[in-house]
Amino acid sequence: MDPTTIANAQRLIQLIDMRAKQSRSPLMQQLNEWGLSMSHVRLLGLLAPDREMSMRELAEALGITPPSLTALTRRLAQNGLIERRSHPNDSRVTLLALSEAGRKLHHDLEAERLAQMVRLLAGLSHAEQQTFLDLLERAMRT
Repeated sequence: MDPTTIANAQRLIQLIDMRAKQSRSPLMQQLNEWGLSMSHVRLLGLLAPDREMSMRELAEALGITPPSLTALTRRLAQNGLIERRSHPNDSRVTLLALSEAGRKLHHDLEAERLAQMVRLLAGLSHAEQQTFLDLLERAMRT
């Protein structure tokens, strides 16, 4: 491997870690108190804003086994963030949907994420923002 690329990769890791430490918000602290991980947040995103999905569909979308999904959904249900419903045409199938509290949490998380990205880009001119995003997009394709 190219030593310069390795050094730049290490710098990128440090910058990402620094950004993550800066973004410790009350909302993220609340997630930690509830014992929710980024996998839980991803599941909320799959159901947002008003989507119903079966356990099988969710497990496939998240790339996890059904037993792992059951454990994941249990924590969300305990915190009142999702609701379980019977499928109208197949009583063997359980559908999951966000509760009102789950929709609010997802909305708040997305708003916070957008605000963080606005703050991140604010230090750059519009031209620099475009260049940064173009380069990041190109790097993501490789």
